[in-house]
Amino acid sequence: MPTARPAGEPGRFHLLAGDPPLALALDGSRLYAIDRDLHDALMGGDATAAARLEAMIGSVPPGADDFHDVGAPTALSLNVAQACNLACGYCYADKGQFGGRARMMPREVALAAVDRLIDGADGRRVTLGFIGGEPFLNRALIHEAVEHAAARAARAGIAIGFSVTTNGSMLTAADHELIRRHSFAVTVSLDGGPSLHDRHRRHHDGAGSFAGIAEAMAPLLAAPGKAKIAARASVTRDDLRVRARLDGLTALGFREAGVSPVRTGPDPSLVFQAQDWQPFLREMIAAAEAEWRRVAAGGERRFSNLWSAVTQIHRGSARPLPCGSAVSYLSLGADGTYYSCHRTIDDRRFALGTTREGPDRAGRLDFIRSRHVDRQEPCASCWARYLCGGGCHAEVVSAGRMGCDYIRGWLEYCIRIYDRVLRRRPELLS
Repeated sequence: MPTARPAGEPGRFHLLAGDPPLALALDGSRLYAIDRDLHDALMGGDATAAARLEAMIGSVPPGADDFHDVGAPTALSLNVAQACNLACGYCYADKGQFGGRARMMPREVALAAVDRLIDGADGRRVTLGFIGGEPFLNRALIHEAVEHAAARAARAGIAIGFSVTTNGSMLTAADHELIRRHSFAVTVSLDGGPSLHDRHRRHHDGAGSFAGIAEAMAPLLAAPGKAKIAARASVTRDDLRVRARLDGLTALGFREAGVSPVRTGPDPSLVFQAQDWQPFLREMIAAAEAEWRRVAAGGERRFSNLWSAVTQIHRGSARPLPCGSAVSYLSLGADGTYYSCHRTIDDRRFALGTTREGPDRAGRLDFIRSRHVDRQEPCASCWARYLCGGGCHAEVVSAGRMGCDYIRGWLEYCIRIYDRVLRRRPELLS
């Protein structure tokens, strides 16, 4: 897709060719449809055209947060089981052990962290998540922590939400009921249909895991209640197909599914390399076009990668960081150490306090200010920086930024499809 560095204030806007041509004002992520003559003049370096666009953009809204301070986190994930019943070939978490030994979070560590989360809420809604490894290896603690947190939040007059990331293979009827009753957001790690999934997501004895997951998930998918159930497929470099994964997941009953490229892991043959990003972008766009054809005809939104980006563009998101890591969200290791997120467990470079002293406020502030997109290169000179946020902190440290061209290409595509949605199905953006 054509890109441009138009005339005008350096780095203030980005042009996209097409029908109509579009101009993205970076500050505030505001999108403008412009006429072709203006687009062509800007591409030719016409100073008068640049002044016209500057006048159209007008005053600049407040810039991205510079983070002079941070409050208590409002989201916390508990790594209740740093172990897993599966042995996925590409797992960045080393079967949940993060390079160490298998561990279960003690009850007192979990409940102390829950109490601290709610005590620091100051009237704000909080979210408590569970992750691993496979969190349901520590099922009893999940159930106790949820009931404890719900009761504590109710007494404090605090709204609370719950989430879990699971491989889905161990869910029982009691787990289904807990998930429904507390309106969980559930993310299931599932790579598509049987052949795609079982290629790399196997049990320790080498047996495939798809059939067991499909059986364990079926009652919840059929009757989720108020729970929100989504699937996330990992894409390995030996098979870049995206649409095939999405089709397999929707056939299983998932109403929302997304994909994530494998950027770090123990097997280099499965981790994305520089030459994989452009073919992957083509796969993503092909899957998104199929999604758009279905949705334009009246279907429901399913491809989460597409719709999260479109929603972000619609809201005029201008974020200096990729996520809430260390700002509003922390993750707790089984030993009671806080980390910037669930991907950095047991990596001391990302340690940010303990349950004994609480989250390290000064450490969190230093962490996020040093990673602000305006303080990093090549981010500071990238037109997509406030839509991208600079990339996953953990992945950047481990794998660098070789996927930046992919991110820019994907965001340009999503900006163009946003224009289509706005014209043909604007109700999807409400």
